[in-house]
This record gives sequence, structure tokens and C-alpha cells, in this order.
Amino acid sequence: MRALGKLHRPFLRTLSVLALSAGLCASSGCARRLELTPSEFERIEKREQAVEALRVYVSKKLVVIYEEEDDAESYAVNKNVTESSEERRLKVITAKSTRGLIIDTDSKNGAPLLWVTFTSSCKDISCAYGFVQTEDGVFRLAVIPPREGYKQPKAYYAREKKPLDLGKLKSLAEKNDVYVWKNWREKVFTVDLIIKKRTDKKRDTNVIRDEGIH
Repeated sequence: MRALGKLHRPFLRTLSVLALSAGLCASSGCARRLELTPSEFERIEKREQAVEALRVYVSKKLVVIYEEEDDAESYAVNKNVTESSEERRLKVITAKSTRGLIIDTDSKNGAPLLWVTFTSSCKDISCAYGFVQTEDGVFRLAVIPPREGYKQPKAYYAREKKPLDLGKLKSLAEKNDVYVWKNWREKVFTVDLIIKKRTDKKRDTNVIRDEGIH
């Protein structure tokens, strides 16, 4: 039987590493992943060329499947009937670390809409993803670009076992549908627009030492 102290050592090492990381981030100003809020975006828009310089990310890996409209099919009769088909697909993955660029702003049913591209070959909204601002102020995925020669895209939350469907977050009174995935507990998950923000806090302290009373 292992001693109780030995059992705690890996746990203590993990805590030490976490504490060291937190300390380094606090001192050096590590960039944190935060949801892009309307107030933050308003501050960015007011600065010249700030939107073009900003890089945005998705909150969770996004998988989009495009199936070709004309699948290869064959039908043969040789004593038996053989029918076969070949499904050709295109799988597009946007990872959490994939950097995106806001290329245009719009509105959808009165709510702000941001058009985002995650590839340098996409220059306009026809191939961009649309993130609409929902009632809680979060920009959530609402539009997935179509591709010529392919059927309507199918989106997935992190992996293909978690299909995303257009729907409401909580209330039918919400202005727009967004892509949502619900788990078995009916908890709703969405793909949100994220920014990395670094907060540098500097402290300048003047020290006065009292000389005492003689």
C-alpha cells in the first residue's frame, strides 16, 4: 500500500504548475479567450483600422460537411442486381486556434451581424460565416456559406456525432435562429465568436520612509 504522502505528490505538483502558470500570466499579461461583446466591438470600431487588425476565433471546433450534388451511382444486372453509389464529401474544419477576420458588418432582423472569414481565399460575404448578436449580447454562428456544386452544408459541434441545427436558444420570441446542439439533458451549446484579450496592469510605487522622531 502506498503512503498517503506519496498519493498526494502528483496532485501537489499539478497545483504547483497551475499556480506558477497563473503567476506568470498575472505578471506578463497573458491573452485570455473572451466572448466578443457589443461594447468591446464598439470600442474596436472607433479605432482606425482596428477591425482589420483584429483576429477572431470560434469558441468550439466547427466541422462543416458539404456533399456533392451529383453522387456517382451505378446499376448493373448480372444474374443478380447490383446497385452502388459513391458519396463524395468535402469536410471543412475550423479549429479553436484558427484565426478569423471580420470582413463586413450587417444586420439580421434588426440584430447586428458580423461576417467572418477563416481563409485568405475568401474576400466577401458569399463565402463567409455569419455571427449574429443574440439577446444576451453574444455573437453566435447563424449563417454557413454554401458552395457551388454541393448540397446544403451540415454543421457539427466539435465532431460529427453532435449535429448543429438552426433554432432558438430559449424563447420563440428571439429575433434570429442560431446553430445549436442539445445534449441529452437538453442543454444548449453554440459556436460563439471569441477574441484574445491581454490586460497589462503596471504599478508604479513611490516609497517614503518615515525618519522617526528624535
